[in-house]
Amino acid sequence: MSSCKKESENIFNMFSDVSVTFHGDHPFSVIDYKQVNDGDSVYIDYTITSANEDMFFVGVERVAGTSSSATPERTVTAISNESQRRSYSGLIKLQMARDGKTSYRIYALNRQNTFIGDGYKKVTIEVNPSYHLVHNRRVYFPDTLGNSASFYSIQRDEAFNYTIGQANSADIDFGIWTRPDPAPARLGQFINNLYSPSHTPNPFPLYDVTDWQKRDTRFSTIRNGSSNTFLYTLVSNSTIESNAIAANPSLTAVEGTTSQNGLVAGSLVYFLTPEGKYGAIYVNAIDFDYESRRYLSLSIKMQR
Repeated sequence: MSSCKKESENIFNMFSDVSVTFHGDHPFSVIDYKQVNDGDSVYIDYTITSANEDMFFVGVERVAGTSSSATPERTVTAISNESQRRSYSGLIKLQMARDGKTSYRIYALNRQNTFIGDGYKKVTIEVNPSYHLVHNRRVYFPDTLGNSASFYSIQRDEAFNYTIGQANSADIDFGIWTRPDPAPARLGQFINNLYSPSHTPNPFPLYDVTDWQKRDTRFSTIRNGSSNTFLYTLVSNSTIESNAIAANPSLTAVEGTTSQNGLVAGSLVYFLTPEGKYGAIYVNAIDFDYESRRYLSLSIKMQR
């Protein structure tokens, strides 16, 4: 018996006919890696050439983040000028609006719309952190004894019960309150809301906050079904601010009227602090702890 070794093309040299050059002629240009701030302008100035085959399309692939499973975004431009089908230059002007790393690569397609190379190059732009993120914070529903940590300070990232709330009231942004849904069809379900201690009238009078210091954090109405917005839209200082302003956070309480339009898993509420910082509160889940106490699991993004 005999054996043979099959030679196959190497992915790392089979597309060597195409090359890409990134130019650094402008202060905004990136040629391999650039670290910037949210809102900064960045230019990707490139020339792509093909030694042996005409290029009919040039693609730009954008990958946000560092995960290998991140889904690329691609845009393709047709090369209509025949004189540019062996050498094509382009300029991409960006205004950064996403924290973290984003990579771009330029690639060529032939007449059959088949990939023929990207020069094995890419550029990476990293935007410095511009917002704070806290994840899976528990804020409990109030109890009759005042022992549940149902008040929360966004800046301090800390929950307080009613008993110690007054001593910390200058920092408290909101409290949680709940009531049964009055609709017979939703018997046993609850309407969950949040409120500022400055709200009048007090929606949960069992907790008398008359003598508390009143921090004037304001809130938008509730946006349900907002998982994608929180995860993929609110990704920088500027995107948090623009979306929050559009939502008009001017309320001292959010008041859903049914168990469906109050705070539920997937709800999002924008806020504006007295210091002028915009942010968003997202409800991950409503759950019970090992003592059967009900709580909201919250994640919060806020401008730095």
